[in-house]
Amino acid sequence: MSSRKELAGVRIDICSLREALHKIEHYIQEDGLHAVEAVSMKTVVTAGEEEEVRQCLEDIDLVIPSDKEILMELGVTSHKWLEEAREHRFASEALRNIARDRHSIYLLTDTRAQMDELCSFLDHTYGDVARICGDAVWEECEEDTEQIVNEINAVAPHLLLVMLPTPQQEIFLAQHRKMLNVRLWFGVGTENTFTEKKKKTAGLCKRLLARRKMKRQIQSYEAEGEEKVN
Repeated sequence: MSSRKELAGVRIDICSLREALHKIEHYIQEDGLHAVEAVSMKTVVTAGEEEEVRQCLEDIDLVIPSDKEILMELGVTSHKWLEEAREHRFASEALRNIARDRHSIYLLTDTRAQMDELCSFLDHTYGDVARICGDAVWEECEEDTEQIVNEINAVAPHLLLVMLPTPQQEIFLAQHRKMLNVRLWFGVGTENTFTEKKKKTAGLCKRLLARRKMKRQIQSYEAEGEEKVN
């Protein structure tokens, strides 16, 4: 069974991989835009500091942790669920299903290097099955969001796969959600390492630092809550 929890005031959805994938399948079949995001520890920290990011996550249809440390802080002990989060199975399995069903995909990344890595991953993993109908690189568009939105709407993809850093990713969605002609917004951020070959060992020091920052954010939020009560 799925549940909705809060971590440092940030809304998080807790559900099995199977249930999350079922929701994705449902969203992409429906008219109108649905939004899904795989959130990292950095996203949790940023959302705790910036109200616009926190509200954006509140308005998203499905917010799934992409780091097992988030699940651990929420009291999840299932070894299977923690492993799925550690291996970023949600993003890779969701893309596998979307590619298999021949839904069109538009790619939006922050840098050209990220786009090259993403395209290489999609080609290696899904081959010609993945229907890529267009792409845009944020830094090459000189942050011209109107141009990006127009290019996306011109092809009206089923899926908009977004790989932008937080809070840039959330702010872009919040400001343009009503303008986008897509079925499903899928934000995976730049912290999600599902495209990397060495997912299990990538950025260990970086992850330890991110968890420390997240713990401080949780403690600060809890302290503020106690002050309001007193």
